[in-house]
Amino acid sequence: MTSEAPNPQHLTLRFRQHKLTILLFVSPQDTIDSIKSKLLETIQSTGVNEINGHRLPTNAEDISLGVPIDKNDISQGWVDLEIPALDDNDGKKGKAKESILNKTPQGAGLKDGSLLAFRFQAADKDDDELIANNERWDVVMPSFEEDEAK
Repeated sequence: MTSEAPNPQHLTLRFRQHKLTILLFVSPQDTIDSIKSKLLETIQSTGVNEINGHRLPTNAEDISLGVPIDKNDISQGWVDLEIPALDDNDGKKGKAKESILNKTPQGAGLKDGSLLAFRFQAADKDDDELIANNERWDVVMPSFEEDEAK
Protein backbone atom coordinates (compact mmCIF):
# COMPACT_ATOMS: atom_id res chain seq x y z
CA MET A 1 0.00 0.00 0.00
CA THR A 2 1.51 3.31 -1.01
CA SER A 3 1.02 6.21 1.29
CA GLU A 4 1.79 9.83 0.76
CA ALA A 5 2.48 12.32 3.49
CA PRO A 6 -0.69 14.20 4.46
CA ASN A 7 -0.71 17.92 3.83
CA PRO A 8 -3.09 20.68 4.95
CA GLN A 9 -5.30 20.20 1.90
CA HIS A 10 -5.97 16.52 2.72
CA LEU A 11 -9.18 15.47 4.42
CA THR A 12 -9.47 12.97 7.25
CA LEU A 13 -12.50 10.79 6.55
CA ARG A 14 -13.91 8.40 9.14
CA PHE A 15 -15.26 5.11 7.78
CA ARG A 16 -17.48 3.08 10.06
CA GLN A 17 -18.83 -0.47 9.99
CA HIS A 18 -20.25 -2.14 13.08
CA LYS A 19 -17.94 -0.96 15.91
CA LEU A 20 -14.90 -0.47 13.68
CA THR A 21 -13.73 3.00 12.64
CA ILE A 22 -11.02 3.54 10.02
CA LEU A 23 -9.44 6.94 9.42
CA LEU A 24 -8.12 7.69 5.94
CA PHE A 25 -6.28 10.77 4.72
CA VAL A 26 -7.48 11.62 1.22
CA SER A 27 -7.12 14.46 -1.21
CA PRO A 28 -10.32 16.40 -1.97
CA GLN A 29 -9.68 15.58 -5.64
CA ASP A 30 -9.26 11.79 -5.15
CA THR A 31 -12.01 9.85 -6.85
CA ILE A 32 -14.54 7.98 -4.73
CA ASP A 33 -13.42 4.78 -6.48
CA SER A 34 -9.79 5.36 -5.48
CA ILE A 35 -10.91 6.04 -1.90
CA LYS A 36 -12.79 2.72 -1.85
CA SER A 37 -9.60 1.03 -3.08
CA LYS A 38 -7.57 2.69 -0.31
CA LEU A 39 -10.15 1.58 2.24
CA LEU A 40 -10.02 -2.03 1.03
CA GLU A 41 -6.20 -2.02 0.94
CA THR A 42 -6.11 -0.63 4.48
CA ILE A 43 -8.42 -3.32 5.82
CA GLN A 44 -6.56 -6.07 3.95
CA SER A 45 -3.20 -4.84 5.29
CA THR A 46 -4.37 -5.67 8.83
CA GLY A 47 -4.97 -9.32 7.93
CA VAL A 48 -8.69 -9.12 8.66
CA ASN A 49 -10.84 -11.37 6.45
CA GLU A 50 -14.26 -10.32 7.73
CA ILE A 51 -15.95 -7.65 9.80
CA ASN A 52 -18.79 -8.80 12.02
CA GLY A 53 -19.53 -11.78 9.78
CA HIS A 54 -19.28 -9.82 6.52
CA ARG A 55 -16.49 -11.20 4.32
CA LEU A 56 -14.12 -8.71 2.72
CA PRO A 57 -14.66 -8.34 -1.02
CA THR A 58 -11.83 -8.90 -3.45
CA ASN A 59 -12.80 -5.86 -5.49
CA ALA A 60 -13.30 -2.28 -4.21
CA GLU A 61 -16.32 -1.95 -6.52
CA ASP A 62 -18.17 -4.21 -4.06
CA ILE A 63 -17.94 -1.58 -1.32
CA SER A 64 -20.83 0.82 -0.82
CA LEU A 65 -20.46 4.07 1.07
CA GLY A 66 -23.19 5.86 2.96
CA VAL A 67 -23.56 9.25 4.56
CA PRO A 68 -25.74 10.11 7.57
CA ILE A 69 -29.26 11.31 6.85
CA ASP A 70 -28.67 13.89 9.59
CA LYS A 71 -25.04 14.36 10.59
CA ASN A 72 -26.18 15.75 13.95
CA ASP A 73 -28.35 12.68 14.69
CA ILE A 74 -26.69 9.51 13.39
CA SER A 75 -29.53 7.38 14.79
CA GLN A 76 -31.73 8.51 11.87
CA GLY A 77 -29.76 6.22 9.58
CA TRP A 78 -27.73 6.37 6.39
CA VAL A 79 -28.24 6.94 2.67
CA ASP A 80 -26.07 5.85 -0.23
CA LEU A 81 -23.34 8.29 -1.15
CA GLU A 82 -23.62 7.23 -4.78
CA ILE A 83 -26.38 8.95 -6.69
CA PRO A 84 -27.77 6.82 -9.52
CA ALA A 85 -26.99 7.97 -13.05
CA LEU A 86 -29.82 9.94 -14.63
CA ASP A 87 -31.23 8.85 -17.96
CA ASP A 88 -32.58 11.97 -19.63
CA ASN A 89 -32.37 10.70 -23.18
CA ASP A 90 -36.15 10.19 -23.36
CA GLY A 91 -35.76 6.54 -24.33
CA LYS A 92 -33.07 7.21 -26.92
CA LYS A 93 -29.88 5.21 -26.95
CA GLY A 94 -26.96 6.82 -25.23
CA LYS A 95 -25.06 7.02 -22.00
CA ALA A 96 -26.86 8.11 -18.87
CA LYS A 97 -25.53 11.22 -17.16
CA GLU A 98 -23.42 10.48 -14.12
CA SER A 99 -23.62 12.80 -11.17
CA ILE A 100 -20.60 14.97 -10.43
CA LEU A 101 -21.36 14.26 -6.76
CA ASN A 102 -20.15 10.68 -7.25
CA LYS A 103 -16.70 11.65 -8.43
CA THR A 104 -14.79 13.25 -5.52
CA PRO A 105 -15.19 14.00 -1.80
CA GLN A 106 -15.29 17.68 -2.66
CA GLY A 107 -18.13 17.12 -5.14
CA ALA A 108 -20.01 15.04 -2.56
CA GLY A 109 -19.74 17.84 0.00
CA LEU A 110 -17.53 15.85 2.37
CA LYS A 111 -15.43 17.88 4.77
CA ASP A 112 -12.53 17.13 7.07
CA GLY A 113 -13.73 14.68 9.73
CA SER A 114 -16.80 13.52 7.78
CA LEU A 115 -18.27 10.21 8.88
CA LEU A 116 -19.17 7.59 6.28
CA ALA A 117 -20.60 4.12 6.69
CA PHE A 118 -19.31 1.33 4.52
CA ARG A 119 -20.66 -2.10 3.71
CA PHE A 120 -19.79 -4.96 1.44
CA GLN A 121 -22.26 -5.86 -1.28
CA ALA A 122 -23.18 -9.51 -1.13
CA ALA A 123 -23.30 -11.11 -4.55
CA ASP A 124 -26.35 -13.17 -3.59
CA LYS A 125 -28.43 -10.32 -2.16
CA ASP A 126 -29.98 -7.32 -3.84
CA ASP A 127 -30.70 -3.94 -2.26
CA ASP A 128 -34.41 -4.73 -1.67
CA GLU A 129 -33.50 -7.87 0.26
CA LEU A 130 -30.90 -5.98 2.33
CA ILE A 131 -33.44 -3.30 3.22
CA ALA A 132 -36.12 -5.87 4.06
CA ASN A 133 -33.71 -7.70 6.38
CA ASN A 134 -32.50 -4.42 7.93
CA GLU A 135 -28.93 -5.25 6.85
CA ARG A 136 -28.42 -2.11 4.83
CA TRP A 137 -25.88 -0.43 7.13
CA ASP A 138 -24.26 -2.20 10.06
CA VAL A 139 -23.11 0.78 12.14
CA VAL A 140 -23.09 0.74 15.93
CA MET A 141 -22.43 4.11 17.52
CA PRO A 142 -21.37 4.33 21.16
CA SER A 143 -23.77 6.00 23.55
CA PHE A 144 -23.62 7.37 27.07
CA GLU A 145 -26.21 4.82 28.19
CA GLU A 146 -23.72 2.00 27.47
CA ASP A 147 -21.09 3.69 29.65
CA GLU A 148 -23.53 4.28 32.52
CA ALA A 149 -24.64 0.61 32.50
CA LYS A 150 -21.12 -0.61 33.32
